Amino acid sequence: MKKLLLIGLAFSLAFSFSCEKDKNQEPQKVKTEETSTSQNGIKAFDFSFTDVNGKPIKLSDYKGKVVVLQFFGTYCSPCKAEIPFLNRLYKEYNGKVVVIGLSVDYIGEPSSKLKPFVEEMNISYPVVASNEKAWENYAGKITGMDSIPQTFIIDKEGYIRYYNVGYIPQYDSLFEKAVKELLEEK
Repeated sequence: MKKLLLIGLAFSLAFSFSCEKDKNQEPQKVKTEETSTSQNGIKAFDFSFTDVNGKPIKLSDYKGKVVVLQFFGTYCSPCKAEIPFLNRLYKEYNGKVVVIGLSVDYIGEPSSKLKPFVEEMNISYPVVASNEKAWENYAGKITGMDSIPQTFIIDKEGYIRYYNVGYIPQYDSLFEKAVKELLEEK
């Protein structure tokens, strides 16, 4: 009973510390699976974008590295709160871990419109304007939720192994533990 209560509390906190991508939609049900149907997770959807500095970003170019994707909104307080941790992760594991921010509030617009936000928040990792296809292939297929932030951790072989919806600072140690675990895999 205590375990069920703790799980319920965790989901409540996660939902409380997230922003709805589209405030006109009701949130979807939370899926409770920690990972996917296969041992290696779910094959990550490959995407190509141009970051705020004009550099092309293609997910498959990072095979052999652990990738952390964060779908975020510039208006979302929990998304902004996660950025310092992602900056630290990117800098500390530079070369082994790639962090990519995907903005959902500039869908269909040039990534360059995000540049003032990236500069204001001192974001050191690549940031792009997402598109509906990327959002649907991660949030739609994996979590089934329309809330942000959504963070996905992809292993060196290109499989989504961990994900989370929402953010509280206590998640930092869990994300870092997952990243270290994936870095140690052959």
